[in-house]
Amino acid sequence: MIWLRVSALFWRLSPLRVSAFTAVSVLLALVPAAQIGLVAAAVQGVADAVTGDPDAGRSALLAGAALLGVGLANHVLGTCMQYLDTLLRLELTARIGEWVMRKGTMLDLQQYEDAEVYDKMQRAFQESNGGRVYQVFTQLLEVARELVTLVTVSVVLFSWSPWIALVILLSPVPSVVSYMFFSHKAYEIEYDRAADRRRLYYYQHLTTTDHSYKEIRLFQLGPHLVELYTRLVRTFFDIDRRLARRQSVLGGVLGLLSVAASSGAVLWAIHTTTHAGQVGQLAGYLQAVGSIQVSAHGMLLGIAALYKDSLFLGNLFDFFALPERRLKGGTRPFPDTLRKGIEFRDVRFVYPGTGRVVLDGVSFTLPAGECVALVGQNGAGKTTLVKLLTRLYEPTSGQILVDDVPIEEYDLDDLQRHMGVIFQDFIRYELPVRDNIGFGRVEAREDTGRVAEAARAAGADAIVEALPRGYDTTLGRHFEDGHQLSGGQWQKMALSRAFMRRAPVVVLDEPTAAIDAEAEAEIFGRLKDVARGATSLVIAHRFSTVRMADRIVVMENGRVIEHGVHQELLSADGVYARLFRLQASGYLTEATSP
Repeated sequence: MIWLRVSALFWRLSPLRVSAFTAVSVLLALVPAAQIGLVAAAVQGVADAVTGDPDAGRSALLAGAALLGVGLANHVLGTCMQYLDTLLRLELTARIGEWVMRKGTMLDLQQYEDAEVYDKMQRAFQESNGGRVYQVFTQLLEVARELVTLVTVSVVLFSWSPWIALVILLSPVPSVVSYMFFSHKAYEIEYDRAADRRRLYYYQHLTTTDHSYKEIRLFQLGPHLVELYTRLVRTFFDIDRRLARRQSVLGGVLGLLSVAASSGAVLWAIHTTTHAGQVGQLAGYLQAVGSIQVSAHGMLLGIAALYKDSLFLGNLFDFFALPERRLKGGTRPFPDTLRKGIEFRDVRFVYPGTGRVVLDGVSFTLPAGECVALVGQNGAGKTTLVKLLTRLYEPTSGQILVDDVPIEEYDLDDLQRHMGVIFQDFIRYELPVRDNIGFGRVEAREDTGRVAEAARAAGADAIVEALPRGYDTTLGRHFEDGHQLSGGQWQKMALSRAFMRRAPVVVLDEPTAAIDAEAEAEIFGRLKDVARGATSLVIAHRFSTVRMADRIVVMENGRVIEHGVHQELLSADGVYARLFRLQASGYLTEATSP
């Protein structure tokens, strides 16, 4: 059950504080029963003193003093409760976010690319601020506290009139049943909205970020995106309004039954006690009636709220239950320098859950210390090969060998640590330059010499020198004093990150698309110098760069159709030669155009 899992989670958080919080809650729950008994004794003592009982006044004073003591204890316990509540809430907010982030880093790429799993993640992230987790915990304690109060006060009330007590105890039930029913309906509606919620956030993201501003403005997409957003919001509102209307009508009718039952019980209590002449009992009874009604109503509503929040909180625990890193590695350490190289041997890959064949019997070799260029049209399977080499995915069949050892025998973390990879959709970290480059080897990010060397290797040193605080300048516009870069400048930062790695395997997956041909040629020339001794795989579209590679592999429709050096492929007059001539003619036309 969710509440057991929440309790276990809080126990992990701080056993001492949770124990103290629980103990204080129980003590506070005993206060109403004590107050009811003491009020009855005090009022009866005063009434008896008025009628001439000489010892009654002393009894009334003692009961009053005891009431004062209970009041002071209630205040102290309430203060302690508030303090512990604040500490637990603050700690939970920090820790729950940490647990969600850590879980996210332990998932496979396949899970992020699965729409159903991704929806589950997004539902979990909505609960990751810890608010609902804390609500469930406090609601659980509140239900327990109200139950203790209910039991102790009911002992008093049942001793006076069991039938009246029973009516009062049952009076909140109709309202609570209605609340639980509509809570479940609200959860079902919200659960089905996960994909539309993501669309809603995406429309907001497109209209409120600098990355998309230029195109949104120039194509006049703003009104269209606002209309899409508004249409979804109105759909949500119409559904929620109908649900709220049904809940208000039914809840109002059932609420009248609760009010009528409790009011009738109070009138009957007044009638029976006044005829018996029990003035103190009447005072205590009236207080008990109110207390037990509040406690019963609070407990049942607490159970209903606990039920509702537990439904939503199930999303978070479903996220925590997702399998972690189904891709497993061996125990073999990855070599610091390759001796023979990397071999793709009849590698086939079909995306999980689909029948789409992305790679179909791919075989080629990356000799140790050489630079191999991978070319082909979009959708040929080039990036998928990179994902397999870096073990973000597992081949459907076939093998990838590193120095004649199957890649799955290497320790997974060690293998990825020994690969310097930059993808075309690299991250633009809205953080200082030092982090943007130093994340290539995060433990060395404070080594300014190494960071500067990586920047020089990618041609980013001139960019850094022009920034107001050098390597400590924050990049991007999300934070105060951030400095935005051009697309080409961001790419040089990403390349610096790859060079910072100093890895025996370097993979560049079209990271230079926004850099001009001359700058790209310069960077790849530096790559051959900086990564001398490393085994490099380069995916690029510009053949002026590709021809600098030691050898070239041409892919089409998930297969290797040609391989060799630049001149050999031109002489073969195949796909590579055709693509090369097409690109060369484009450059020629551009150069001769007025």
